Amino acid sequence: MASQKFNYFSFLFLAIIASVLSYGIAEIEFDNDTSRFCKTAQDKDLCKTMISGVTNWHDAIGEAIKVTLSLAKELKSQSDLIVPELVNLQPGKKDSIQKTCKESFKTVFDMLKEAQTALAAGDNVTLQTKLSAALDAECVDALSNAGATFPLANKAKELDTKVSICLAIMAQNETFVHRVLRN
Repeated sequence: MASQKFNYFSFLFLAIIASVLSYGIAEIEFDNDTSRFCKTAQDKDLCKTMISGVTNWHDAIGEAIKVTLSLAKELKSQSDLIVPELVNLQPGKKDSIQKTCKESFKTVFDMLKEAQTALAAGDNVTLQTKLSAALDAECVDALSNAGATFPLANKAKELDTKVSICLAIMAQNETFVHRVLRN
């Protein structure tokens, strides 16, 4: 009888240990998943797509900046295409929106380039500052207020979202976050 109780408790103990170990393995697998860098991103699926295949925070933020910079460069070169799309607006309003968007795309592009430089130098404070400065939604707001729904307006919204994702990934750098909170 005592042997039977011992076997039952031994079995129960082994089941608990196996359960704890399988939970630990699940956590390890999660840690190798890029989703850990996208925890606070507003569009988690886009974030995961932007940083697909990365294994560490440095590569994640670097890849996110690179992808975002590519779109910023494209929009910066296409800013002259905004005016023809705003056919129902007065000429002065069209020019104002084009100027706003041209400046906005240039600011985003420049700040992302400077963020890349800061990342390469290991300067996370400057990196955070430049990414924050790249979050320039003036063009998106101007186009939205004008009722613009053409493809370039959608790309401007996508750029804004991608910059936000870069900031969300920046927030996942625990070393930087802890250092800022201590100061």
